[in-house]
Amino acid sequence: MATGPALRKLAAHRSIHDGAYAEARDLTDVVNQLFQQERDDECRTAADVLIEYWETRVIAHADAEEEGLYVEIAEENPQLQKEIHMLTRDHDLLRIILDKIKTQFKENHHVTKLVLDQFQSLLIVNEIHSRDEERLLLEE
Repeated sequence: MATGPALRKLAAHRSIHDGAYAEARDLTDVVNQLFQQERDDECRTAADVLIEYWETRVIAHADAEEEGLYVEIAEENPQLQKEIHMLTRDHDLLRIILDKIKTQFKENHHVTKLVLDQFQSLLIVNEIHSRDEERLLLEE
């Protein structure tokens, strides 16, 4: 799978990361506010939207990177194999945390403090990962 030009250019890739992060952060803030206001039905709905966002935007982006960009960079620069492995592990952590959220959310049928904390952890891992990826693979 050939990588699209936006994934290869630092500014464009950073823009993708920053936009996805901002949207995930804003949706997380909405879930937190609804939780604090004890608006359970709306909070569940917002959490569903946030889970879908992580799956369709962030995880889908990670999948595209792993299937295209990382393969191409590893072929061009075999010395970056360790860095690519570390970045792939970050993606795995995002998937693991999201799966935990989905399991806990499904079991409890409502948002809990633990789910909120895990949504925050997704933001933290994603932010660190994005900056590392940009620095290690895309700096111009």
